[in-house]
Amino acid sequence: RTLPVLYLVGFAAAAAPPTQRTRRQALRHGVGVGGTAAALPLGWAAWPLATAALPSDNAGALTTLRRRVGQKTLAQGSYGLDAPDVYYPDFFEGTWRVTSKAVEVSAPCGAPLFGGNASLAAARAELEAAPVVYEARWIRDGRGRLIADRPYNIASIAAATMGGADALQQLPSSDAFDPNGLIFKLRPEGSDVTYRAELRALARRFEPSAGELRDASGLLVFDAGELSRQSISLPGKELVQPPSVKDIETINLFTLMKNGRITSTQRTSTWLVGTEGIAALKAQAADGRAVDVRTYKVDYERLK
Repeated sequence: RTLPVLYLVGFAAAAAPPTQRTRRQALRHGVGVGGTAAALPLGWAAWPLATAALPSDNAGALTTLRRRVGQKTLAQGSYGLDAPDVYYPDFFEGTWRVTSKAVEVSAPCGAPLFGGNASLAAARAELEAAPVVYEARWIRDGRGRLIADRPYNIASIAAATMGGADALQQLPSSDAFDPNGLIFKLRPEGSDVTYRAELRALARRFEPSAGELRDASGLLVFDAGELSRQSISLPGKELVQPPSVKDIETINLFTLMKNGRITSTQRTSTWLVGTEGIAALKAQAADGRAVDVRTYKVDYERLK
């Protein structure tokens, strides 16, 4: 996936250097969605690469998050930090084998703000690449609520895509992490550089927040969205290379299938943050629109 964030399951997060590659390349050199845009001329046309469908034709009316995905909204959502974490229905509990396949990539503001022609071409190659397979786990918090085991999920994704979990350093433990602020270090395989990654939750919503919700086929659905501010930096070199800062929203539209598996449509959207200098100019050019939007089909098979 392109650089910087990786929120596949439970909004797991990781970091990356300020260039963009395919997901596998990105996760070997850093992780995530959205990289630093290359200094190319503005004005390139947006480049939709494929079209992804929602899980069912009428699913968009079920939740605000499904409507948001179905309408392909480019502005940041209006929801706030609705809860301390995402609290999942009981059917998520346990460990799952996850298969994630890119099905759509678009550059609403053109190739330059996406990260340049090479970055966009690499993202397009994801559509033809084999799915990424890893594990994800949901656990109970101290009050018995079901939450994503974010450290476990991050480590699992890293092991599957970065050449091993050793690329991640100072990752918090599964029984002591803050879902609203994750800080860790990343040293991708083959790199002599260690990056500092920081993710701060800005907004979060999950639907339904209580009870059950079913689609027109009678299948249980659950949707979760989270917006985080991601900062990737080189410790001690901030004056030479300022941190790369982006806002990234990940929405997962989950459906529990009759065979007990879970399927999801996942959309990640990246917005530029105008910190200073070139970053500010690029954010101004984007005018509040997402610059990198990707959709994935994600399937979950229970392991235990």
